[in-house]
Amino acid sequence: MSFHRSRDGRVLLRDGALAAALFVGTALPLTVVDDNRFVVVGLLWSLLMCAGLTFRRIAPLLALAIVVVAGFGMVAMLTSPLPSILAVPIVAFSVGRHHQMSSVAFVIAATIVGGIAGPMTWTGDLPPTYRIIGTTLLVLLCFSIVAFSYLFGRWLRERSLNEALDREIATERFTAARLHTEQELQLAAGRARTEVAQELHDVLAHSLSVIVVQAEGARALMEKKPEAAVSALNVIAETGRKSIGEVRRIVSIMRGESDNAHFGPAPSLAQIPELVERAGDRISLTIDGEVPLVPESLGLAVFRVVQEAITNTLKHAGPTAEATVHLTYLPGDIELTVSDDGVGAMAVSDGTGSGLAGMRERVSAMGGTFSAGPRPGGGFQVRASLPMPPQLGKSWLKGAAR
Repeated sequence: MSFHRSRDGRVLLRDGALAAALFVGTALPLTVVDDNRFVVVGLLWSLLMCAGLTFRRIAPLLALAIVVVAGFGMVAMLTSPLPSILAVPIVAFSVGRHHQMSSVAFVIAATIVGGIAGPMTWTGDLPPTYRIIGTTLLVLLCFSIVAFSYLFGRWLRERSLNEALDREIATERFTAARLHTEQELQLAAGRARTEVAQELHDVLAHSLSVIVVQAEGARALMEKKPEAAVSALNVIAETGRKSIGEVRRIVSIMRGESDNAHFGPAPSLAQIPELVERAGDRISLTIDGEVPLVPESLGLAVFRVVQEAITNTLKHAGPTAEATVHLTYLPGDIELTVSDDGVGAMAVSDGTGSGLAGMRERVSAMGGTFSAGPRPGGGFQVRASLPMPPQLGKSWLKGAAR
């Protein structure tokens, strides 16, 4: 509030200075007139008319009312115009520039009355023939000057309002775009966290399941077949090293170090046989067709689905259950089936796993189909079909060849 009072005070001072300057400038010509009464009356009405300029910006209608009253006083008491009527177009401009559109009615009424009454008084001493012509010309001149002043002020006001509206719209668009960008970044960060969590789940769950199975086997064979127990321990050590390597690879991607060759490439189709072999003798693998060259994302998806399916078998199918991994490489898609003869369909879940949901998400992301459930003859089965890229001439193929 204090800011607005201070600003209005500065506006009043500037417009008051303009009013004083106009009064001084228009009063000087009256000093050469011999008619003392004309001079005194003219100075009084000129002072009032110029004083109206003081309020032209903070109260345009008040300024208009003061000028109209002064103008009617001049018409009533004087027979010739005074230089101070220059305040009229200035006030008309100010009303158009600083007041809303509803003020146009007051301007029109004041212009019609003053624009006719003034010229008729000023031409009263002319002969009748010249009086009509002179009055008409003066009326048109007064109307034109006031109308032009008001319309010019209105045009400046509308332009200023439009510019302010454009700035506001631009600000709102910028704010909306920034919020949208922030939301997109948050969603991307959330998706990245979900993907990393899924990767870590797949790696650690599978590795720990293999380690547990091999450790239990090694413990059972420690006395009867020490050499078999040593082999199981070797599998445990190798699985641990592989897991550490994959965890380091995932962490390096999170840190933006995915180009670091030290951590090795992501798992692919070619590593599935080694994956099945590390899982133990109870898991077998059959492959139909030659291993195709596929994008890294597709190869990783197939590898993770097989890995998670084997993990679920080791965790839930039972200690004696056996499973078969069947991979079929077709020209148009990759089909995989992991089926076991255990009790996984009847096992009680702890409610914290995300394996099936993770497999379904991976397959869906690649545009494939996924199903999982109990087998008719007992056991559990996971099936997935992932489409191959439609064209082998893509940029990923060139990158893979390098």
